[in-house]
Amino acid sequence: MTDHGFDLTGTRALVTGASTGIGAAIATRLAEAGATVVAVSRSGRAPHTDQVMGVAADLSNPDQLDGVIDSVVDRLGGLDIVVNNAGFAEWRALAEIDRDFFDRFIDLNMWAPLRLCQLAHPHLAESDNASVVMIGSIDATRPSAGAISYGATKAAMAAATVAMAKEWMVDGIRVNQIDPGLVDTPLAADAVDAVRAEDAQINMVGRVGRPDEIAGLVHYLVAPVGQFANGTSYRVDGGALSLGPFDVR
Repeated sequence: MTDHGFDLTGTRALVTGASTGIGAAIATRLAEAGATVVAVSRSGRAPHTDQVMGVAADLSNPDQLDGVIDSVVDRLGGLDIVVNNAGFAEWRALAEIDRDFFDRFIDLNMWAPLRLCQLAHPHLAESDNASVVMIGSIDATRPSAGAISYGATKAAMAAATVAMAKEWMVDGIRVNQIDPGLVDTPLAADAVDAVRAEDAQINMVGRVGRPDEIAGLVHYLVAPVGQFANGTSYRVDGGALSLGPFDVR
C-alpha cells in the first residue's frame, strides 16, 4: 500500500552537489517518490533516472550561482523543494589557514546555499508544501581538530536554518538541517578507509553511514508527512556524539 504522506508526485526539486554520494542518493530518492529533480553539480552528471535532470554549475562562481534558480524554474515551471548539499571540505590546522583558504568555505558552504535560497524564495512562496533542507555535519557541533573552517561554516548554516525558518514561516516555507556523521562518500573516502583499516568504534552502530540513510530523512522532511518539522537540525551519526568524543582524520 502506498503511503501518500511520502508521495512527492508533482513536486519540483533542486538538489545541489548531486553527482555522487549523498546528493546523488537524495536526488534518486526524491525522484523515486515522484518528484521531478534538477541535480546541480560542477560536472552536470546526475543519477540515471528519467525524473532527474543534470545541470552543470560551479556554485563558487558568482555568475553561475546566480543563474541556477532561473535555469531550474525554466525546466520545472516552479520550485517546491531545495536541498543544499554541495559543500567544500579540507582539514587544516589554524596555523595553516589563510584568507583565500577560508573564503573557499565561506563561498561554497555559506554564501552559495544562502544565495540559492534568496533567489528561490519567490518560487517557494507559491508552493503548497515548500521545504528547504541544508546538509550540514556533526562538525557543526563537535568539530574535529583541523576542522575550524569546515565546522565554523556548518555551524553558521545551522544558525541560518533557524533564522530562515522564522523569517519564512509566514510564507509556509519550512527550513531544516541534517547533520550527518561519517558517511561513505567520495568526499570522505580517506576518513572512511582509515576507520575501516583500524576497525575503529566511532559510533553506537559500529559502521559508517550510507548515503541512502541521509536521503531517507531528507525525504521525510520534504514530504507531506514531515510538515510538522521546522527550524531544526537533525543529527544522523549512528549515535557518535552520544557515545563520546572521537576524531577521525
